[in-house]
Amino acid sequence: MKRLSALAAALVAMAGSGFAQQGCAVSKDLVVRALELASAHPKRDDLANGIVFLKQAEEACDENGDAWYYRSVFERQMGQGNPQYSMGKARERGSKALRDAEDPFRLATPERGVAIAPRAGAVDKKSVRSAQDVRKPDVSQKWALVVGIANFRNARLNLKYTDKDADAVAQLLRDPVYGHFQADHVRLIENAEATTVNIRAGLEWLAQRASPDDLALIYIATHGTAREQDIAGANYVLASDSDVETEEGLYSTAIPMVEITTVIRTRIRALKVVVILDTCHSGGAVSKTVTIPSSVSAETVEHIKEGTGRVILAASQGEESSYEVAKYGHGIFTYYLLQALRQEKDSSVDRIYQYVNAHVAQDAAANGWKQHPIYSASDDQSAVVIGIAPSNPAAWLWQRLVPEPVAWAMRRWVYPSPWRS
Repeated sequence: MKRLSALAAALVAMAGSGFAQQGCAVSKDLVVRALELASAHPKRDDLANGIVFLKQAEEACDENGDAWYYRSVFERQMGQGNPQYSMGKARERGSKALRDAEDPFRLATPERGVAIAPRAGAVDKKSVRSAQDVRKPDVSQKWALVVGIANFRNARLNLKYTDKDADAVAQLLRDPVYGHFQADHVRLIENAEATTVNIRAGLEWLAQRASPDDLALIYIATHGTAREQDIAGANYVLASDSDVETEEGLYSTAIPMVEITTVIRTRIRALKVVVILDTCHSGGAVSKTVTIPSSVSAETVEHIKEGTGRVILAASQGEESSYEVAKYGHGIFTYYLLQALRQEKDSSVDRIYQYVNAHVAQDAAANGWKQHPIYSASDDQSAVVIGIAPSNPAAWLWQRLVPEPVAWAMRRWVYPSPWRS
């Protein structure tokens, strides 16, 4: 706890110049650090350290309503402090997290290994869709958010093939032979369109539409950055308009990885979720304060895994890079991912990983590189198959006859998730 307090104090000291904008940028990062400590079953030390970060966030920028809101949530979870006072401050300052009723300690699905309850109102076993048995790969509908950025506002960040990677993934998902995703169920955001605002809107779109019986997929190909060189972890994901010249710019304009993991943990109700991260590319130092690359941290993987049916594929391990190869016109990881999804289209994601891992490691070694993809899953019971065809003919007909706003409202309010209060 002393180390975390010192880190928080050091960050607040950065705001000592008196510039409110700088202080509020640092305050946002302190909130991110607190949220990285949230889990379904947090340790008391993590809660205490989170409260320290949030108090420091308030000191750096008193107008940061989210800092007050999350302080209230952490205090309530810990059973100490004055959560009512903090909540009042959050309300006065117009906290967005308060408006959205965010709760980083509450999962959108049952915890891993917990039996799935029948849909509310079900009168017999036949009325429960087969997709609610997580041991089966069946799904009613499939949704995907695909993000790829090769061209950044800061040209020094530019990559060669990440937009082509995202394009190819989206095309394969929409392919009626291999992907079986409806065309309008795949949202592709790339290059100039992949701003922080649009990526966040895409995550919200996915969270709103994916029901418990569905499969949701997130694919992101861009730079991942670390705040500090001695921390292994893609703590921020760069959007096309991200500013990496200063830490303050990064805190204000990039997307915290914990924000993405929180959406997956607490907002996406689908019992089958695949997260594919190609967020580490060879780039070295791009500014005095920001170093690229940085791979996905173990903490990030553990956060995503909370809940049921969560599966993660990442392009590389440790401090490795994710390499791009001209002869493929793709990054190595996505090139072999696409091959695996064509050749093993009826296989579960763990089988897809075996193919990708073997080929990526071999190909990288032949070029004198080290790259070993990561696979992790929330449990060994859920059968997750990306290429499976949706099994609900009624849902297929519903999608064509009912306007999307009406269908969304039905999914959201008429048939709420039975395990979420």
